Amino acid sequence: MQGDLLAAHALNVRNIFVVMGDPTRIGDYPDAFDTHDVVPTGLIQLIKGRFNAGQDQAGNSIEQPTHFFVGAALNLNPPDLEKELALTRKKIENGADFFLSQPVFEVEKVRAFLTAYAERYGVLERPIIAGLLPLYSPRHAAFLHNEVPGIEIPPDLRQRMEAAEVSAAEGVRIARELLAELRPLVQGAYLMPPFGRYYLAAEVVEGLG
Repeated sequence: MQGDLLAAHALNVRNIFVVMGDPTRIGDYPDAFDTHDVVPTGLIQLIKGRFNAGQDQAGNSIEQPTHFFVGAALNLNPPDLEKELALTRKKIENGADFFLSQPVFEVEKVRAFLTAYAERYGVLERPIIAGLLPLYSPRHAAFLHNEVPGIEIPPDLRQRMEAAEVSAAEGVRIARELLAELRPLVQGAYLMPPFGRYYLAAEVVEGLG
């Protein structure tokens, strides 16, 4: 990983997003073993504390310091709030420059997370780019809710998808509503079009006015 990162820097890659990734049990190889030799907080520290200071993991000189700008993952709807708050703080202390969140479906939980963080550590002093995933169908919503760790879709949104005449269009409307509510709380948003249907992301953006 160290060699890959230094090679990427040599190719003028400067922005890095550090994320643990999903467990193998929900991927194509469910019988594979997860390995955690390096966790995100440690990798952020290695990049910002070592590489950007001109050293490798062992403290040896790499001759020229890197200039990486590092993003980290953020779960704004965590199953364990206290754990996620502490982890977020540690990522900041280790050098995270910004955060990308998992898909957001409940703005109130975003507000609650930011309030809880501020009460413990002060205002979260890094930009948050919130994830928005337009729902495509009732089945898509049910799969995300039941099978994907870290994602919860509230009953009212799932009911809207079930009742809609054109479920994909309803998913776009929901994404627009969420984006409008998120604007005062975060510094940006990114769209994750489902199943490669990029036109849905375009429709969300076109409706912003």
